[in-house]
Amino acid sequence: MWVGVTIYADQSSPLWMRIIQVVFGLLLLGWATQKAIALIRRAESADQDG
Repeated sequence: MWVGVTIYADQSSPLWMRIIQVVFGLLLLGWATQKAIALIRRAESADQDG
């Protein structure tokens, strides 16, 4: 849900502000993907250990 809110760019704002909003949204999306992959790997290694 937060991805949709972050990626949303206000149409009434200036172009440079929309670009910043999109870049920030993509950075957050990349961060969330990295965290999800790390959690999945940690869960898989816990399954193999236990």
